[in-house]
Amino acid sequence: MSAEKEGDTLCFFINGKKVTVSHAEPETTLLSFLREELRLTGTKYGCGGGGCGACTVMVSRYQPATKTITHYSANACLLPLCQLHGAAVTTVEGVGSTRTRIHPVQERIAKAHGSQCGFCSPGMVMSIYTLLRNRPQPAMDDITHALQGNLCRCTGYRPIIDGCRTFCQEADCCQANGAGDCCLDGEETLEETQREKPELFDKREFLPLDPTQELIFPPELILWAERAPPQTLTFRGERMMWVSPASLEELVQLKTRNPEAPLVMGNTNIGPDIKFKGVLHPLIISPTRVLDLFEVTQTPHGVWVGAGCSLTEVRSLLEKLLPQFPEEKTEVFRALSQQLGNVGSLQIRNVASLGGNIMSAYPNSDLNPVLAAGNCKVSVISNGGKREVPLNRDFFVSFGKTILKPEEIVVSVFIPFSRKIE
Repeated sequence: MSAEKEGDTLCFFINGKKVTVSHAEPETTLLSFLREELRLTGTKYGCGGGGCGACTVMVSRYQPATKTITHYSANACLLPLCQLHGAAVTTVEGVGSTRTRIHPVQERIAKAHGSQCGFCSPGMVMSIYTLLRNRPQPAMDDITHALQGNLCRCTGYRPIIDGCRTFCQEADCCQANGAGDCCLDGEETLEETQREKPELFDKREFLPLDPTQELIFPPELILWAERAPPQTLTFRGERMMWVSPASLEELVQLKTRNPEAPLVMGNTNIGPDIKFKGVLHPLIISPTRVLDLFEVTQTPHGVWVGAGCSLTEVRSLLEKLLPQFPEEKTEVFRALSQQLGNVGSLQIRNVASLGGNIMSAYPNSDLNPVLAAGNCKVSVISNGGKREVPLNRDFFVSFGKTILKPEEIVVSVFIPFSRKIE
């Protein structure tokens, strides 16, 4: 890598304000930066491992290929500061406050008595806020799906759900049981109806949700994404170095010279190991800006999905493909989509990559058995060239180990169409 193509300065936005960090520390997470450097303490430290959702923030990025802006929820306790170049982060302080104007999400959770100790409330707010940025008129299933990764030890969730469901067009029951029945369908006597508990809030008092009043994505980041030349980012800390290459060629060169260096996309595996197990990696390679790892190509036999695509993106892709083909051709798609909904929380799935999940080689993996049963395969690259490797029982050698060579990189994953009576 030539010196003129390297940079060591991060540029991103937090709550609409530009933040520039020179010589960022690779071990710093967004959560610690928010709380210790910017004194934005609304984002809470709960479990520290991406399990409780107290540290949830919204991350927004501009996609030059589609000229669209994506918003997704993420755990700030796992999100490396070094990965935020070109992103816009929104915290609970940026959503609203009593000193400026509270947001309808904050108001409705409060008036529905959805906050007791209050420690989980900022994360709850951010999960629903992100949902509304993507879908201003959600269904009840969207609400419960958005809160999958948020834990509350006080309320039992009912008042939180009651407040959030007011954003839905229809007040459909969220208590349906596995038999498809609903608690509101039963016949009631007059006495039972009269004993019905009154609402704890008046919906007519709520502030209306107005999407036009939300923070806009910084135009500067759009111009930067459209015009700035690709640049490799390098950050040197006290104990480790973080390199984010800008091309697949640079990534291959880095991995050839440093075959033992881990590739970090969502930091959902390496991050907890560093934090809780004291694992130290002198060099971390983060290929989040290598566009080749995010390409999706459809063929007559199936679809190639970039290994860098998040689990949320993969599931969304499969859901879009399902109605386009006969059911007999999409059995693998359907099984994989269903299984993807069981992996971690929404915040985890928003950042964890398909390739990273495969290469973690967990013996209790939710995805690998489906990928193997579906006759999926991976395309890998190294300095020696490209090859395709089937995801079968021989691929996984042991915990955390596969048959791939240390210098090989998974570029994409092939998910085939199923055949009749398969």
